[in-house]
Amino acid sequence: MSDADASADLGSTIAALTVAFVLITLVAGTLLGFNWTQAVLLGGFAGVVAAASAWLTERRAGGD
Repeated sequence: MSDADASADLGSTIAALTVAFVLITLVAGTLLGFNWTQAVLLGGFAGVVAAASAWLTERRAGGD
């Protein structure tokens, strides 16, 4: 794995984490009526799941 591949992997994982966290937190806090503490916890959990999914998808695509 080259340095460019590693940075692309890290970039996609961070992007998945950030997008999932922000999207789920905002939806849970505004549309679903959770309080903001619950919304942030839910968004954090969704972000971790999204990052793990991105990492596993990249591993499978890379043949590792």
